[in-house]
Formats: sequence, structure tokens, C-alpha cells
Amino acid sequence: MFSFFDIFGGSKRRSALQVFDRTLGQLEVNPAYVDDGMRFAVYKWANLLSAENGAAHDYLMREAAALISFCVLGPAETEVLWGPEVRAEREARFDGVIARGEEETFDALVIKLTLAKNIAAPDIRARVALETEEEKTPTP
Repeated sequence: MFSFFDIFGGSKRRSALQVFDRTLGQLEVNPAYVDDGMRFAVYKWANLLSAENGAAHDYLMREAAALISFCVLGPAETEVLWGPEVRAEREARFDGVIARGEEETFDALVIKLTLAKNIAAPDIRARVALETEEEKTPTP
């Protein structure tokens, strides 16, 4: 069913959120974990990044969903579902953000949001807590 706004591009957000929701479902993330506030935050960040560098909006929404899936399921479950290559790829992406201490990149924002919503797997939360503690501990 189309509305007046759909004719003039008003469905861009709806389409992007549908891509995001479908991808989350395909990646085994329970839709109850991702509330509207989280969905719209990811959409907003994808819009900003798309405007900055011309990245395809749907691609960014799928990439955010993949990162959220890794954070929610954890490395072991990701490997069970999709194999060691997918686990290694997503883990490298996650570890890269943590190792570089990124704060405001798209991936960093998605990871921080997943942690803030308290939907990350325990081993993911432990990794981030460990990294944070290591940063606070002065080296002799």
C-alpha cells in the first residue's frame, strides 16, 4: 500500500529499515533485541556516512546488521551458523575497532549501541570491558 509520500521518496527510510530488519532476521538476531530507537540510530548514522562518502545506504544497513549479529551471537555461535571464514571476518572487523580505539566511526557507534542496549553476548561484553580496563591501567 502506497502513500502520497512514497511517490516522492518518502519510503527511503522505510525501505532501508526493511533491509536492516530482513538482514537481522537472516543473521539470526531476534527482532525483539533491536528496538525502534536502535533501528533509527543506525539509519541516521548510515545516512550521514552515505552523504559523506557516497556509500550505498542499503549496503551500510546490511553491514550494521552483520556487526550487530556478531555482537549479539558472539564468535562461537557465529562460527557454528556461518563457518570459520565468516567468524574471522566479523571478528577482525570488531577487533579492529577495539584495537584502534575508535570512538565515532560507523562500526564503533554500532558496537557501542549494541553494548549500551545490553544485547551483546557475554564474551563480547567481556572483551570490551577487558580492553577498557587495560586502557585504564598504567604501564610501568
